[in-house]
Amino acid sequence: MLLCALFTTAAIAQQKIGHINSAEVLQAMPEFKQMQEALERKKAEYTKVLETMYKEYELKSKEVQDNGKNMMEAILEAKIQEIQDLQRRIQAFEDKVQGELEKYQMELMKPINDKYIKLLEEAAKEGGYTYIIDIASGSVPYFPKEEFSVTESVKKKVATSVPAAPKPATPSAPAKPAGK
Repeated sequence: MLLCALFTTAAIAQQKIGHINSAEVLQAMPEFKQMQEALERKKAEYTKVLETMYKEYELKSKEVQDNGKNMMEAILEAKIQEIQDLQRRIQAFEDKVQGELEKYQMELMKPINDKYIKLLEEAAKEGGYTYIIDIASGSVPYFPKEEFSVTESVKKKVATSVPAAPKPATPSAPAKPAGK
């Protein structure tokens, strides 16, 4: 028993765990600041277009509000339809812009993230760390790739614990009528 406890303690003592604040590291990277600036420039482009669309919407809405009572019904309906169409275009544009900005940010972030991971792995190996925990995200960005993995062991247990398929019901003999 004592030998088992000593072996377990020795195994645990060989592992070294560190932590990192990825947000702080990323903020310190010049590439991250450049990415943020590029993203802000792209947002400004979209904002100009949206502001133009909003102004057009406001003008058309004000025209209908101010003069709608004096317009012929067909003209009023056409103006209202224009406003509704513009409203849909604005919404579609906003949705598309959101998707494009997210995609653009991911494209710009990939090389930054790759560099961050490379530097993290170098620092972990130099410091002899087995695991690094990111206190900003709660994730574990560095860990031994296979050395301590229990994935295959758990998958085997899952495979052996699969319940057997239900047996088909066996037809029972018809019941005899009462009194015979």
